[in-house]
Amino acid sequence: MTIDETDWRIGPLELAVVGIDAGLAAIRAKIAEPDPERLLGGYDGLHACEDAEPLLGLGFVAFQTYALGTVEDLIRIRATRGKPKITKKSDFKHYCYSCDPIVVTGGVTRIQLIIAIANYFKHHDEWSTWPTSKDDGGFKDAQILACVSITQRTEFPCIEAANLLCGTNWKMIVLHQIVQEWRAHLISKLG
Repeated sequence: MTIDETDWRIGPLELAVVGIDAGLAAIRAKIAEPDPERLLGGYDGLHACEDAEPLLGLGFVAFQTYALGTVEDLIRIRATRGKPKITKKSDFKHYCYSCDPIVVTGGVTRIQLIIAIANYFKHHDEWSTWPTSKDDGGFKDAQILACVSITQRTEFPCIEAANLLCGTNWKMIVLHQIVQEWRAHLISKLG
């Protein structure tokens, strides 16, 4: 076993997940608190979604970082095993994202959705309009998101992606397990 086969990335990712899950729990608790002002427009489900959206987005970016690191580990693992050198890293990376054995919907794997929603979260403020052509930054991500019914009309895209991947309880630890299983599958299949 090479050093790159050891999953050094999963521990720090778990710490990020615990923090995000704690933030989401605080949002849930805030909704559950008796609030006499709620009738006057206090903290409600809409406020909760507005607060949860960026937390989930940050979570997706953490999972994307883990996935990208996994691909880099795989490239080094392959080199130590004498496998052919990867000449087009970008193509290989996207191929790896498609190698998740579980498809969410519309032919999109869980990892492809994680990557696309993370890119959306990081870059959507730069999109003057929803990307509709190959000349638009984010076009490939917008296509993937559209396959799972997340479009420019979706009010909370990160929440919708989380609903698809881990249900409406938004437990990031579920995504933690998904990427960990994907890494093991990827290394056994392509390593």
